[in-house]
Amino acid sequence: MPDYPDFQSQNNDPIGFLSDWLTHHSRTLDVSRGFAVNRCALYWAGYDQVDSFDGQAFVDSCQDSRGSLNQLAQLLDTDLQIFELDPKNHKPKSADDLALAASYGMMGVEESTQLFMACSFGQGVEVATKIALDALNKDSDIENFMERYCGLDHAAMLGGAIACAMKGIPMILEGASGQLVKSLLETAVEKSFPCLILAKDMHVSPLPGHAMIANAIALKTISAGT
Repeated sequence: MPDYPDFQSQNNDPIGFLSDWLTHHSRTLDVSRGFAVNRCALYWAGYDQVDSFDGQAFVDSCQDSRGSLNQLAQLLDTDLQIFELDPKNHKPKSADDLALAASYGMMGVEESTQLFMACSFGQGVEVATKIALDALNKDSDIENFMERYCGLDHAAMLGGAIACAMKGIPMILEGASGQLVKSLLETAVEKSFPCLILAKDMHVSPLPGHAMIANAIALKTISAGT
């Protein structure tokens, strides 16, 4: 895996943070193309933790061209890609299942991709992910950790993160799942990957996908203005 220069920003404002990130990385990454070709992946999974989130209702809402997520996608000029990862199967996933999902995620980052976005949603996703985050530093065996705590959504996002880190492509990760994937990769290889950007809250909507696309719009706009 490549080494990237450390990046830190004390700016808590999303626009300010992304501006700092772009200024810093324009010296080390090729961002001259301005993120015109981007990919947006939403992974639908399910866990046995019960919550009030209705994954099917969210997917149905994404079919509405007038919906808020579709409106954001149109502003960014990207397609919403929803990947159904057996959301009704809440059984723990095997190492082979996780490896296959990771490979699937890696393939989503094509050679032409200049910006990648990913998040996950579904029953129990947030609860299960927060449990995994709490346990991350208690298990040094990454494969064992993923079998115990992770789902296919985490594995697919991790695959995408690995591909982006290797190619130097910015990737915007949303929510607790995004935080877990970034922490998991950096813990596993003991390196920092600031090309993996955790989406800052722009108060657009609490529903999945909105924060990462809003951040991508901001990054693309700032890039075009510099």
